[in-house]
Amino acid sequence: MKKNILKSICIIALTGTFISCNDFLDKQPLDELSSTTFWKTTKDADNALTAVYASFRNSTFSAVPASGPCTELEYLSDNAVVRGTGGAPLNIQQGGINSTTGGVLNDMWTYSYKGISAANYFLDNFDKVKDLYSEADFNKLKAEALFIRTFFYNELVVHYGDVPLMLQGAEVGSGYDRMPRTPRAEVVKQMLEDIDFAIKWLPNIAYTDGHAVQGSAVVLKCRILLNDQRYSDVAKLAGDYIHDPNNPFDLADDYAGIFFGKQENNPEIMFSIQFKAPDDFHALDQMVGSRMTIFPSFNLRASYEPNDPRIKMTMYEIGDPWPNNNKSGKFEEDGNKAEGLIPFTQLAFKKYVNPNVEVPKASTLSDQHIVKMRYADLLLMYAEAMFESGQGNDPLALKALNDVRQRPGVNMPVKPQLTREIIRNERRVELAYEGIRYYDIIRWDIAKDVIPTVQYDESGRMRKFDGNLWPIPQSQMDIMGDVWEQNAPWN
Repeated sequence: MKKNILKSICIIALTGTFISCNDFLDKQPLDELSSTTFWKTTKDADNALTAVYASFRNSTFSAVPASGPCTELEYLSDNAVVRGTGGAPLNIQQGGINSTTGGVLNDMWTYSYKGISAANYFLDNFDKVKDLYSEADFNKLKAEALFIRTFFYNELVVHYGDVPLMLQGAEVGSGYDRMPRTPRAEVVKQMLEDIDFAIKWLPNIAYTDGHAVQGSAVVLKCRILLNDQRYSDVAKLAGDYIHDPNNPFDLADDYAGIFFGKQENNPEIMFSIQFKAPDDFHALDQMVGSRMTIFPSFNLRASYEPNDPRIKMTMYEIGDPWPNNNKSGKFEEDGNKAEGLIPFTQLAFKKYVNPNVEVPKASTLSDQHIVKMRYADLLLMYAEAMFESGQGNDPLALKALNDVRQRPGVNMPVKPQLTREIIRNERRVELAYEGIRYYDIIRWDIAKDVIPTVQYDESGRMRKFDGNLWPIPQSQMDIMGDVWEQNAPWN
């Protein structure tokens, strides 16, 4: 019955394949609904919106019980290394990716369009219960769906460029399988229209319960604008929000607690994917804390200033206290009882990891919220936008960066002035292992310069970089035939 209720969510636009409805919809409280009664009550709408948020629940955008979390995609950047003998991660590191590489190159496309399909289903049907809401409440829920759809479209244009712009649910026979790729500029225009609606109608309150708020939408719009180097627009948008006396966000007084231990009602978190064990959990502690498949690069460690406390809150170094050693209690190979060997960089990620769990296993029910947006990022985007738009001498711009550096528990010396190098490096160390760095080096167009400086194995081999855009997955190209042209240089 549930498959009939939300079958529109299960259609992946442009793929002709299906989401596993048993896996996806069984997480939603729809058991008592039927196709004849759905979209009759506000509870129906709430359940459908919950299904839209569930689009984030995969290893590409958050975390799952049997795979690594999305933070492991840090290896796309120069901040991290992945070890292994094959698969997409190795192909990405050694260069030579193509449309059949698979892995994240496919998953980013598939999961993004699943999210867009879910949002479109909600938006296509929400008007059926419009009379049950006040204007403000109706537009708030609509704004949440538009926020999520915009989030996924932003992922698509960053990684693939021109992509099909789907604003309604796809139906068999509608011709969606012959739809051309929409120029990136048109997609961005629609994204900005949608996110402006979200900013207008989402409540300007602290983020607490997993639902997007106005601050979430402000961060997303800043990211979209930064991708197009619209620095003056970002400076005004971020500055107006940061300096608004009603701004409900602030820097947390515990940097490590943002990622483990002090996430509930954290004043810095602006959007996250929330979990609650034992019913809702993932495998972050096992994958990150025990297997150490993804680990910091030499380059990331070298980017920190001496005595930066964030080093010890982001990564383990040789000799650090470590629960996975039953001999010395330190991070070192002698006595290591973790599932993985100490990486060749002699570093492992600590951010997000529960430091109290010894040898995390598959039975470890991790439920750290996966942070997608936080206030420090907004402050640093503001500082960058002010500098790049010629306003770097404004004391408020410098204050934003130094506020991040001087938060309690970090207390790094203030910078006397802003420079591009200072801003970019501060973003790197502050936001390490949060999935931000790759997007930064792409929009700065420096990935081609920094990726080849990363050593990715013990023998000293260096990474190669194939380009700012990824190839469209071959499964999509096969469906579209001669309608689409593949991204260069794979065309």
